Amino acid sequence: MLNTLETKQLKPELSKPLNKLVLLTFLLVIAYFGYEKYVFHKAEQTETTVLILSPQVNDIYFLDFRSLSDKLQRKNKYKLAKIVRVSDDNVAIVYGRVFYQWQYSVVNSIQYGDLSNDDYFMLLPEYIPFSKIKEMRGNGAIYLVKRPMQNKLYGNFVMSE
Repeated sequence: MLNTLETKQLKPELSKPLNKLVLLTFLLVIAYFGYEKYVFHKAEQTETTVLILSPQVNDIYFLDFRSLSDKLQRKNKYKLAKIVRVSDDNVAIVYGRVFYQWQYSVVNSIQYGDLSNDDYFMLLPEYIPFSKIKEMRGNGAIYLVKRPMQNKLYGNFVMSE
Protein backbone atom coordinates (compact mmCIF):
# COMPACT_ATOMS: atom_id res chain seq x y z
CA MET A 1 0.00 0.00 0.00
CA LEU A 2 2.90 2.32 0.54
CA ASN A 3 3.97 1.97 -3.07
CA THR A 4 0.66 3.21 -4.40
CA LEU A 5 0.69 6.36 -2.28
CA GLU A 6 4.20 7.29 -3.27
CA THR A 7 3.72 7.07 -7.03
CA LYS A 8 3.45 10.34 -8.87
CA GLN A 9 0.98 11.10 -11.53
CA LEU A 10 2.94 11.60 -14.74
CA LYS A 11 1.59 14.23 -17.10
CA PRO A 12 1.89 13.29 -20.70
CA GLU A 13 3.97 16.03 -22.31
CA LEU A 14 5.33 16.36 -25.79
CA SER A 15 9.01 16.84 -26.01
CA LYS A 16 10.23 20.39 -26.70
CA PRO A 17 11.52 19.60 -30.21
CA LEU A 18 8.14 18.09 -31.10
CA ASN A 19 6.35 21.18 -29.73
CA LYS A 20 8.55 23.39 -31.88
CA LEU A 21 7.88 21.24 -34.94
CA VAL A 22 4.10 21.47 -34.40
CA LEU A 23 4.35 25.25 -33.95
CA LEU A 24 6.50 25.64 -37.06
CA THR A 25 4.07 23.54 -39.11
CA PHE A 26 1.16 25.63 -37.86
CA LEU A 27 2.94 28.89 -38.77
CA LEU A 28 3.81 27.57 -42.24
CA VAL A 29 0.20 26.61 -42.89
CA ILE A 30 -0.97 30.09 -41.82
CA ALA A 31 1.68 31.73 -44.02
CA TYR A 32 0.66 29.57 -46.99
CA PHE A 33 -3.03 30.48 -46.72
CA GLY A 34 -2.16 34.15 -46.22
CA TYR A 35 -0.02 34.09 -49.36
CA GLU A 36 -2.79 32.36 -51.33
CA LYS A 37 -5.26 35.08 -50.28
CA TYR A 38 -2.79 37.77 -51.28
CA VAL A 39 -2.24 36.21 -54.73
CA PHE A 40 -6.01 35.92 -55.26
CA HIS A 41 -6.50 39.57 -54.27
CA LYS A 42 -3.76 40.74 -56.66
CA ALA A 43 -5.29 38.70 -59.51
CA GLU A 44 -8.73 40.21 -58.81
CA GLN A 45 -7.28 43.73 -58.86
CA THR A 46 -5.49 43.07 -62.15
CA GLU A 47 -8.71 41.69 -63.65
CA THR A 48 -10.55 44.79 -62.43
CA THR A 49 -8.07 47.08 -64.15
CA VAL A 50 -8.46 45.17 -67.42
CA LEU A 51 -12.28 45.22 -67.20
CA ILE A 52 -12.27 48.98 -66.51
CA LEU A 53 -10.34 49.52 -69.76
CA SER A 54 -12.71 47.35 -71.83
CA PRO A 55 -16.24 47.69 -70.42
CA GLN A 56 -19.09 45.52 -71.67
CA VAL A 57 -22.81 45.42 -71.02
CA ASN A 58 -23.69 43.55 -67.79
CA ASP A 59 -20.33 44.23 -66.10
CA ILE A 60 -20.94 44.64 -62.38
CA TYR A 61 -19.15 47.49 -60.58
CA PHE A 62 -18.61 47.26 -56.84
CA LEU A 63 -18.70 50.81 -55.49
CA ASP A 64 -17.46 52.39 -52.30
CA PHE A 65 -19.85 55.31 -51.93
CA ARG A 66 -17.81 56.96 -49.18
CA SER A 67 -15.54 58.32 -51.95
CA LEU A 68 -18.49 59.57 -54.03
CA SER A 69 -20.78 61.24 -51.51
CA ASP A 70 -20.37 63.09 -48.24
CA LYS A 71 -24.01 62.71 -47.20
CA LEU A 72 -24.10 59.02 -46.31
CA GLN A 73 -25.39 57.41 -43.20
CA ARG A 74 -22.90 55.39 -41.18
CA LYS A 75 -24.02 52.01 -42.52
CA ASN A 76 -24.41 53.07 -46.16
CA LYS A 77 -20.97 52.38 -47.58
CA TYR A 78 -21.10 49.95 -50.51
CA LYS A 79 -23.33 49.56 -53.53
CA LEU A 80 -23.49 47.71 -56.85
CA ALA A 81 -23.85 49.17 -60.33
CA LYS A 82 -24.33 47.50 -63.68
CA ILE A 83 -23.39 48.65 -67.17
CA VAL A 84 -26.44 48.74 -69.43
CA ARG A 85 -24.98 50.52 -72.46
CA VAL A 86 -21.50 51.27 -73.81
CA SER A 87 -20.92 54.02 -76.38
CA ASP A 88 -17.77 55.54 -77.87
CA ASP A 89 -16.97 57.90 -75.02
CA ASN A 90 -19.16 56.91 -72.05
CA VAL A 91 -21.00 54.11 -70.31
CA ALA A 92 -24.54 54.02 -68.99
CA ILE A 93 -24.80 52.45 -65.56
CA VAL A 94 -27.73 51.73 -63.30
CA TYR A 95 -27.22 51.64 -59.55
CA GLY A 96 -28.55 49.02 -57.21
CA ARG A 97 -31.23 50.12 -54.78
CA VAL A 98 -29.52 48.62 -51.73
CA PHE A 99 -26.62 49.94 -49.67
CA TYR A 100 -24.40 47.54 -47.75
CA GLN A 101 -22.34 48.04 -44.63
CA TRP A 102 -19.54 45.57 -45.47
CA GLN A 103 -17.85 44.44 -48.68
CA TYR A 104 -18.58 40.77 -48.00
CA SER A 105 -22.29 41.64 -47.72
CA VAL A 106 -22.24 42.74 -51.34
CA VAL A 107 -20.86 39.35 -52.43
CA ASN A 108 -23.35 37.54 -50.20
CA SER A 109 -26.17 39.49 -51.82
CA ILE A 110 -25.09 38.26 -55.25
CA GLN A 111 -24.71 34.70 -54.00
CA TYR A 112 -28.25 34.79 -52.57
CA GLY A 113 -29.66 35.84 -55.95
CA ASP A 114 -30.58 39.47 -55.30
CA LEU A 115 -29.37 40.57 -58.75
CA SER A 116 -31.88 38.31 -60.46
CA ASN A 117 -34.76 40.35 -59.00
CA ASP A 118 -36.31 42.62 -61.64
CA ASP A 119 -36.44 45.63 -59.33
CA TYR A 120 -32.93 45.40 -57.84
CA PHE A 121 -31.46 48.03 -60.17
CA MET A 122 -32.89 51.50 -60.71
CA LEU A 123 -34.51 52.16 -64.08
CA LEU A 124 -32.85 55.44 -65.08
CA PRO A 125 -29.21 55.09 -66.13
CA GLU A 126 -26.45 57.55 -65.39
CA TYR A 127 -24.05 58.31 -68.24
CA ILE A 128 -20.44 58.46 -67.12
CA PRO A 129 -17.48 59.27 -69.38
CA PHE A 130 -14.59 56.78 -69.55
CA SER A 131 -12.23 59.34 -67.99
CA LYS A 132 -14.51 59.60 -64.94
CA ILE A 133 -14.67 55.78 -64.66
CA LYS A 134 -10.85 55.61 -64.64
CA GLU A 135 -10.76 58.39 -62.05
CA MET A 136 -13.28 56.53 -59.88
CA ARG A 137 -11.06 53.42 -60.06
CA GLY A 138 -8.01 55.49 -59.14
CA ASN A 139 -9.56 57.02 -56.03
CA GLY A 140 -11.06 53.71 -54.85
CA ALA A 141 -14.71 54.46 -55.57
CA ILE A 142 -14.74 51.41 -57.85
CA TYR A 143 -12.95 48.76 -55.85
CA LEU A 144 -13.89 45.71 -57.91
CA VAL A 145 -15.37 44.83 -61.31
CA LYS A 146 -16.77 41.44 -62.24
CA ARG A 147 -17.99 40.20 -65.62
CA PRO A 148 -20.70 37.52 -65.46
CA MET A 149 -19.82 34.34 -67.34
CA GLN A 150 -22.81 32.66 -68.99
CA ASN A 151 -25.03 35.12 -67.11
CA LYS A 152 -23.73 33.88 -63.73
CA LEU A 153 -21.70 35.59 -61.05
CA TYR A 154 -20.67 33.97 -57.77
CA GLY A 155 -22.76 30.94 -58.68
CA ASN A 156 -26.04 32.76 -59.19
CA PHE A 157 -27.83 34.22 -62.19
CA VAL A 158 -27.59 37.88 -63.08
CA MET A 159 -30.68 39.22 -64.82
CA SER A 160 -29.84 40.71 -68.21
CA GLU A 161 -31.89 43.53 -69.71
